[in-house]
Amino acid sequence: MRRQLFCLVLTVVVLALAGRASADLVGYWKLDEGSGTTASDSSGNGNDGQLVGSPAWTTGVFGGALHFAGSPDKVDVPHSSLLNPEEAFTACVWANADPTGSGHRSPITSRDDYPQRGYIIYVEPGNTWQFWMGTGAGGWITTNGPAVALGEWTHAAAVYDNGQKRFYINGELVGETAATISPNTAQVLRIGAGATEGTGNYFFVGSVDEVAVFNHALSQAEVRAAMDGIASAELASDPYPAHEATDVPRDVVLSWTAGEFAATHDVYFGTSFDDVNQAVRATAAGLLVSQSQTAATYAPTDRLDFETTYYWRIDEVNAAPDNTIFRGEVWSFTTESLAYPIPAVVATSNGISEEDIGPENTVNGSGLNDAGEHSIVSDDMWLAIAPEGQALYIQYEFDRVYKLHELLVWNYNVQFEIILGFGLKGVTVEYSENGADWAVLGDVEFAKATATPTYTANTAVDLGGVPARYVRLTVNSGWGMMGQYGLSEVRFMYIPAQAREPQPADGVTEVEPDTVLNWRAGREAVEHQVYLGTDPNTLTLGGTSDAPSFDPGSLDLGTTYYWRIDEVNETQAVTTWAGPLWSFATQ
Repeated sequence: MRRQLFCLVLTVVVLALAGRASADLVGYWKLDEGSGTTASDSSGNGNDGQLVGSPAWTTGVFGGALHFAGSPDKVDVPHSSLLNPEEAFTACVWANADPTGSGHRSPITSRDDYPQRGYIIYVEPGNTWQFWMGTGAGGWITTNGPAVALGEWTHAAAVYDNGQKRFYINGELVGETAATISPNTAQVLRIGAGATEGTGNYFFVGSVDEVAVFNHALSQAEVRAAMDGIASAELASDPYPAHEATDVPRDVVLSWTAGEFAATHDVYFGTSFDDVNQAVRATAAGLLVSQSQTAATYAPTDRLDFETTYYWRIDEVNAAPDNTIFRGEVWSFTTESLAYPIPAVVATSNGISEEDIGPENTVNGSGLNDAGEHSIVSDDMWLAIAPEGQALYIQYEFDRVYKLHELLVWNYNVQFEIILGFGLKGVTVEYSENGADWAVLGDVEFAKATATPTYTANTAVDLGGVPARYVRLTVNSGWGMMGQYGLSEVRFMYIPAQAREPQPADGVTEVEPDTVLNWRAGREAVEHQVYLGTDPNTLTLGGTSDAPSFDPGSLDLGTTYYWRIDEVNETQAVTTWAGPLWSFATQ
């Protein structure tokens, strides 16, 4: 779903390093509560709103949101001069206008119709966005925006800055007008409706998220930063792992930037967004994994599961005597896979094949869709006959030695395969590190394909973690008696036993001479041997480390260095996994 945000820019926001709008928030309604009748103000200024009618808690752009079905649904926030500055201000809202709505519909309003004061963002009956601002004594100025993308999240920004109003949609300036505001001096701020009754009720139909008011006029760059989320100074920010990060190590240590006034931190952690989002101290049910800790880091007590999405939240707690708790947003990350597909595999065979149906078809993804389903088109597969007097084989070569985990097989899958039986059945699996010395893994049987276009891999061969750069499949039998043998696709999965993700990155230049080398450790490594030098052919052991980090000392200026990490674990069948060669150049 496309996202568009409406930010009524009422204040210049100081931006956090992560690019999120923050600081000088005077009102911030995240709408993440998920239940209840209160929309809490996360700015710390106590501008809590009360739900009226039956707005429904739903999923938003960031965490939760509220869905409004029209009259009488709304959120009333008591009047405050903080929310209605005279010189400059910013109000932000993510809004998703439902196609069923009609008439004037406002996701955020702070205005008084009599006399025309305040501001409002709304959808007019012709389904275009508008930013209205009252100038008092019956006057108002309207700035028109583009057509509404009904059913889609939209980001806009309406700015007032000392006699100048600006309107942004999706971070782009769509209108600018000279005008002087007459601020709302008495009426409530409303989310999901107009601020006064009668002709100005403007009930919204759709969902609303991330409503905020600041006391500055945002620049265009700050408006665009606000589209990525808003953080108040009181809240935890800059999470590590980053929100929605993937391939995160299972032994990750969580960290964050503490809120400006936080004395301690409450850490909520689990595998359900709803559970983590709704948890509080009194009813945490095991989700409050650390309460009132002082460090801005948390290491889970147990190693995390593979390929699992985790949700976490940091509530910042002020010091006594108030001990105010500032509820954080819910972040998520997904842990690493057990095994990964080997890229850029090269397939060869001693078999005799017609043009376009050679062994390369088993590793080039031909006929395979994103759901892992293979076609029934013969040109998407490999088919061959054995050379006279020889056993047929197909051989695979990788770019280096891998710790092999599993072989996934899509057998030959043409429309009449059930009758023809061209697919492989009995196969001997061999492997080699150098292409000359071979070892037999064993004999296996490949399952017959289904002869349907929804066919997915139905054979998984356990490769037992053997180290190999080459794998050979020798055909012992097929599912038929035609003397032709074929495969649709294979995929080799490996365990990441070698070091990876170097820092400095491979090939980078202008590196500080006092840099510290870092990398992502191999899966089972307990010791890291660091080889470093200026000649890639004669690297020497620079030292060992029990952590994936090494300080080589002061390096020479203007020099290219080469380095390699060998991962060591004496308890494993393969005790040492030599890593790839990396390089960097100093300033």
